[in-house]
Amino acid sequence: MIRSLAPDELEWFIASYYTFLGHSSPRSFAHRAVLTMREIEAEANKSFVLLNSTGQPLAGTHVLAPNPDDDNQNLHLSNIWFSQDASDLSTLLTELLRRFHHEAAYCPLYNFSEQVSKRIAPVFTDLGFKLEQSHDMEFALADLPPLGMPLVLEAWSHQSDLKFREVFAQAEGFVPSERLWAWLKRWRGKFRPDYWFIARGTLDQEPVGYAFYGAHQTGLEGSYYLTAAGVLTKYRSSSEMLRRLVISSMHDLATRSPLGHIFTTVAEQDPKLIQIFESLGFVTNQKYPVYVKKPE
Repeated sequence: MIRSLAPDELEWFIASYYTFLGHSSPRSFAHRAVLTMREIEAEANKSFVLLNSTGQPLAGTHVLAPNPDDDNQNLHLSNIWFSQDASDLSTLLTELLRRFHHEAAYCPLYNFSEQVSKRIAPVFTDLGFKLEQSHDMEFALADLPPLGMPLVLEAWSHQSDLKFREVFAQAEGFVPSERLWAWLKRWRGKFRPDYWFIARGTLDQEPVGYAFYGAHQTGLEGSYYLTAAGVLTKYRSSSEMLRRLVISSMHDLATRSPLGHIFTTVAEQDPKLIQIFESLGFVTNQKYPVYVKKPE
């Protein structure tokens, strides 16, 4: 049986999570966590446990699921634990991933030791998740580096969608499926075609790469997120073209939001991109492992 929690069960649930992590004082930390919550009933409704036939809890997780009509169709798992058998967690997650509509799913492993991470690894691998080491990065548009040699940016349109997909495929080495392409457009919110760019050296040249952004907020202090950026394979021997691409796109956003910020998440598997971002002034806010399941 799978059910959500009653509000007075939430402290026990969080304590079970801290116990699973091997925390030295799970109950006191759980008590503090509950005291900071503003909407305990809502948090309890999003927390689920798997029970055996006698009502004993076997596994639990917190689920932040999108509404069916949301642009952002990412589902987030947290506070995962199981009491004895990892297969119980697998049973719970399988049902909840089936129950809640989503296009992609994430489960960050904050404060997980290597030993605990190994205990849950088979569960997520069997469910089709991949483990990434993520860097959450931020850049203040007020601190823009010099433009240097700008690239010419072209914004997305219905007529140019096929060209955009071709450039993406040439840069990433694979052709995106319809599902993945649609998800990229709405990675963290409503698709904003005026923030999706392909770049050229001059108007009459072929594209050299792409930079896809979205916006949480526009205006003077806009908040933007960089979904993905890349250059064609023939330009990857040097970081110069990618730097020009990113700087050119950042300057475009700065003309709209001079006091704005750009946020992005970069996988550690792409260290060159992280180094380029850091050289441009991006700051890493946090690093953490995360299980990710994206559209195929």
